[in-house]
Amino acid sequence: MIFGIPLEIRPHEYRVGAMPFVVKELVKRGHQVLVEARAGEDSLVSNEAYEKVGALIVPSSEKLYSQAEAILKIQGPMPVEYDLIRPEHKIFAFFNFVNNLELARNLLGKGCSCFAYEMFTTRDGKRPMMAINGEIAGKMAVQQGMFYLEKQNSGRGKLLAHITGVPPTRVTIIGAGAVGYFAAQMAAQLGAHVVLLDKEFRRLEEVRNNLPPNVETLLSTEEHLLQVLPQTDLLITAVHQPDARSPVLITKKMVSLLPPGSVVVDVAVDRGGNVETSKATTHANPTFVVDGVIHYCVPNLAGVVPITASQALSSAFWPYLERIAEMGFEEAMRQDAELRTGLAIYEGHVTNPFLAEALSVPVYDLNVEAEEDTGAEP
Repeated sequence: MIFGIPLEIRPHEYRVGAMPFVVKELVKRGHQVLVEARAGEDSLVSNEAYEKVGALIVPSSEKLYSQAEAILKIQGPMPVEYDLIRPEHKIFAFFNFVNNLELARNLLGKGCSCFAYEMFTTRDGKRPMMAINGEIAGKMAVQQGMFYLEKQNSGRGKLLAHITGVPPTRVTIIGAGAVGYFAAQMAAQLGAHVVLLDKEFRRLEEVRNNLPPNVETLLSTEEHLLQVLPQTDLLITAVHQPDARSPVLITKKMVSLLPPGSVVVDVAVDRGGNVETSKATTHANPTFVVDGVIHYCVPNLAGVVPITASQALSSAFWPYLERIAEMGFEEAMRQDAELRTGLAIYEGHVTNPFLAEALSVPVYDLNVEAEEDTGAEP
């Protein structure tokens, strides 16, 4: 296979689709890897570092897409990249199709195949690429929340770290998945009083044993939210539904219960948000104020820590990419049910049932197709 690693052009996306160690392993297995010039620059990976492990540097995205078969990206293609995509392309990325059906329609029209990191699920029900993004996003949510709590940023003027003789700052986190868990861990380690809410009692039991004693766990109910919100300095919302829009859990009326100068970090905004007053912002203009409450609603938190995030994503995905590289893309998708969970689109057909429902198109079953091709019984 010929793999291609393009330069990401989405605003404030500084990560790179694969680190040199991935390139080295692919080359060792007989594959060719093309890297667009400067693709790894913001992750502190030079063109020379890629060349050293066997990659060929190409001068432009046009050159890369014209030669590569498998495209290792971070984010789904931008409109200016659509004309570069051919039916034989296999694109690996975070597509977030649920919140961007127009992107799905355009890629369907190109007849290509798309492996969506956010959809990929292991046999034990885990989503490794989402988990690594969740760990980064959870810790970034605390970091950004701390910053906007400062008075010069119109925040309450409170320090998240606990200071002797001063009541601890109060952090409320909704959702005990990867984002919420790591946010709770970081905020608690700094000395804040943390309330972690989730609708699943079993999940709360599971995480409670691994968190410091200054983390209080509660079932996520309207009654409990109404109790904790008036005392909250920093609210982090992190409830994602795997293949659907994020549920709205905090109404505008609830936002008005938060103290003036408090901060909301809605990590679920990439899929619509958990807070009724949320709207997606950017790293260039990250906040807005509603009812005296600062809202931080940047969808792509991991993109601005590319040295950390690129390495983490490559490490999380390599074991699965290795299987694809060994088997070939088509055989891997047909034979490996675990890998197939990440396949959203195959040669211009929707293979993910949730995406097919959202687009009102039939779902394409590779298993059935494979059986028909070979004459095997279903």
